[in-house]
Amino acid sequence: MKLFPTGLLILFAGAGPLAADNLTSVANQTMPLMQEGATARAVAMGYTYVGVAEGSAALFWNPAGLSGLKVPETALHHNFGLGNSIQEIGVFGCPAGEWGGFAGSLSYVFNGFFLGYDAQGNKTGLYSAGDVGGSLGWGKQWMPGLSLGAAVKFNQQNLASQSYSIFAADLGLLWNPVSTLQFGAAYTNLGEQVADSFLASGFRMGASYTFDVGKDDQFLLAVSSELQTGGISRLNVGGEDTLFHFLALSAGYQANLTDPGLAGLTGLTAGAGIRAEHFLLDYAFVPYGGLGSTHRLSLTYQFPR
Repeated sequence: MKLFPTGLLILFAGAGPLAADNLTSVANQTMPLMQEGATARAVAMGYTYVGVAEGSAALFWNPAGLSGLKVPETALHHNFGLGNSIQEIGVFGCPAGEWGGFAGSLSYVFNGFFLGYDAQGNKTGLYSAGDVGGSLGWGKQWMPGLSLGAAVKFNQQNLASQSYSIFAADLGLLWNPVSTLQFGAAYTNLGEQVADSFLASGFRMGASYTFDVGKDDQFLLAVSSELQTGGISRLNVGGEDTLFHFLALSAGYQANLTDPGLAGLTGLTAGAGIRAEHFLLDYAFVPYGGLGSTHRLSLTYQFPR
């Protein structure tokens, strides 16, 4: 039984390369926004949340973390900064006793308006682009220290008069061998083809460790990686320093091992969080080189016990 969690991790790790071998190339993948994490805290820590997976935010990173929900909570996540694009997400999570924990979300993305041209270069009109979606997730502890979870989600992307819809699933695992150390793994966007393209999917794995720095100072260190078609595509590291139980300062770095083609400052993330009674307010800043920067705000309310 001591070897069981390790065996599951090895089995889960093997699923990533096997799924990647069934895909053709990154260029033939579509709907990558379905992989984009929604929460400011997770982004500020360098996208390393697969091995942290706390609260209702676990729905977007590792649904196994929903098993740890202690009280019902609701959250609003707002993302803006690149051009006219905005992203709005609402999520609700609730513990269910021996059944673990459940969460659901609704999302909306608006990418702005664009001028259209025909083959001769003549303007054809003004078009808009965006998508809507939703997800339902569940996580449960199956034995001490080991949780499994799954999520199903729907996404519809619209570009001018074209519309594409897809259903997909996420699978997650969380292993907590000791109170301060946690390992996580998740396979995201397990689904079918969209038109002639494969759904953008990937295998994430990571770990987190908590240090007691001082009486009122706790530091969370997290690392993760992401495997996509062709091998490991990203290596992430991040940390969060919690001071006086109400203020958190976060920073991280995402090393993109594929060429994103962006000049300027990229990869760094930073943010802060404030806790007041049952409210949590988080902010994250992410630069995208010449494209500009994005800003994320998350407001979470945790219902009293």
